[in-house]
Amino acid sequence: MTNYEVAVAREGRWWMIEIPELDGLTQARRLDEVEKMAREYIAVTVDVPISQVTVSISGVKVAGQDVLETKALVDDLRRHAKQLDDLVAELTREFASALSGASVPVRDVSKMLGVSHQRVSQLVQAAPKAQPSALAKVLLTARTAHRNDLVVHLKAGQAPQVVEVQPVKKTTAAKKSKAKAS
Repeated sequence: MTNYEVAVAREGRWWMIEIPELDGLTQARRLDEVEKMAREYIAVTVDVPISQVTVSISGVKVAGQDVLETKALVDDLRRHAKQLDDLVAELTREFASALSGASVPVRDVSKMLGVSHQRVSQLVQAAPKAQPSALAKVLLTARTAHRNDLVVHLKAGQAPQVVEVQPVKKTTAAKKSKAKAS
């Protein structure tokens, strides 16, 4: 199987597909057709079955700007947002369960969490079944171990890390300028 790199650029109502290895150019009406059109062009040009051709898109230009990097950033942020949503759900479930276990009324737990009392009941019922992730366990116990703010570092391909942030101490120069402003 042979892989070809292709570059895609928007021109008017078409996506122009450049295949540099073959000095070839084809087009597609929609972005979801780009791979198929490129594979068909390559297969016909080099006289091989289409099943023997794969393509990698090396760039997508719109108005002269390559948008693949921005797409990758959006995809990465979506993954991180999903991780944070999952973490919030775990912490909410654990918090609701802990409050309920401490005999706090469901309606008060509801008020604290900003969810309906029916949702609190669901969370409490779900808590014993679900095991919190390692990150959720760290965050659940972090306030007792740390007096400062915590930051969650999210990096592509790595497990999230919790880091304690030390408060910035005011210098004497900052204190003097604040005193002069008063």
